[in-house]
Amino acid sequence: MTAPGTRDPLMTHDIVAATAIGVGAAVRSLSRLGATRNGLILVDRNVHAQHPSLSSRARHVIVFDPRHESQPEILERAHAEIRRQIGRGGEDTSASVVDGIVGIGGGSVMDAAKLLRLLLLSAASFRSACHAAESFGVSIVPEGWTRGAPKLALIPTTLGTGSEASAVACLHGEGPAPARRLVTGRVMRADTVVLDPGLTRSLPDRTVREGAAEILLRILGAYIGSPERDVPDRAAEELAARVAALAETGVRRGFDDRIREALAVASAETHTGWALVGRDPFAAKHWYLANELSSAAQLGKVPVTLGLLPEIWRRIVDGDSRLGDASRLRRLWRIVSQALSLTEDPACGAEEWVSDWGLAPPLVSRDAIARAARGCFEVWGGERPALRGLGEADVLSIYVVAFGETRMRCPLSTVRKEVN
Repeated sequence: MTAPGTRDPLMTHDIVAATAIGVGAAVRSLSRLGATRNGLILVDRNVHAQHPSLSSRARHVIVFDPRHESQPEILERAHAEIRRQIGRGGEDTSASVVDGIVGIGGGSVMDAAKLLRLLLLSAASFRSACHAAESFGVSIVPEGWTRGAPKLALIPTTLGTGSEASAVACLHGEGPAPARRLVTGRVMRADTVVLDPGLTRSLPDRTVREGAAEILLRILGAYIGSPERDVPDRAAEELAARVAALAETGVRRGFDDRIREALAVASAETHTGWALVGRDPFAAKHWYLANELSSAAQLGKVPVTLGLLPEIWRRIVDGDSRLGDASRLRRLWRIVSQALSLTEDPACGAEEWVSDWGLAPPLVSRDAIARAARGCFEVWGGERPALRGLGEADVLSIYVVAFGETRMRCPLSTVRKEVN
């Protein structure tokens, strides 16, 4: 609680996005989203094959397979296709020729839809944002740049990223192991969000568990790395308890439509509710460490994050305040661990969590660890705000202990049997 007589900085909350929720909401909302007029649908290839009705009446459809086409390639292809179909040339294609963009897919598709919106608004502004993100890790798009931008609607077909409700897009670089940087600003936030649990029925159970873990990680990271504030803290504690309870039910009994819908709402709420309002934008230290390592090793970010978590939390508890606040970690983890029936010790609890949900950390090569440590320090560490005070040796040590042969583990008696 804030001490009597002290005053928090002013908090404001003006995040508003029209939202449709429910089975079948995607199909029922498309005409209202402009997809059948002068709009463009950017859709994941698998989703397009499984749900052809989502794009059957759209004027412009771009099918994207993130596994075989890079983000720069799809943006270039989509921009060229728009210019070809509309019959306009030149680099300054007006956003008015496409009055709406609908992104349907996972985080990669939604990120691409957000960046395409900026590209259509102004190719020069897009190039400027890319250059800043590549140089500094994060590019902040000025607030006024939303004027004239095509409307943006996002329909997630995965769980956990929360990209559909955030004002951030991951910008992917070129090459076999492309780096991921951040572009943020109001123009990256959707005007409309559609949460349809019918579109997540085909997700493998492990993928849903990873999504639930990602939601919890987002709440935990922002809480642990930010100073105490009454309203966001209470909101984060309530939201974390709710997500943990939903996830525990799903892990034990199965993730039905009701649970997946509630998790999708909670995921969006991490970006639109009070839980993250007023937080340090660089609070979630695990994200930056996992981002570089997963990129270098070409592995999923959530499994890598969960592999790093015990070591990061062990260091926080031991007093390394560069990674977070120990008392706040203990406080929120106590709430989460009770809901998940895990030990209250954060480091051992994190290891038990990974085992209990069947999310064993992947193997990471020494070369990937070395490259990631160098890149992480150069982009996020040193004097930069994300990982201020961490040197390359610090980052390397975290990676080696978490994924190397010297990895510290809790006693086997504290770790329950993995979920199949």
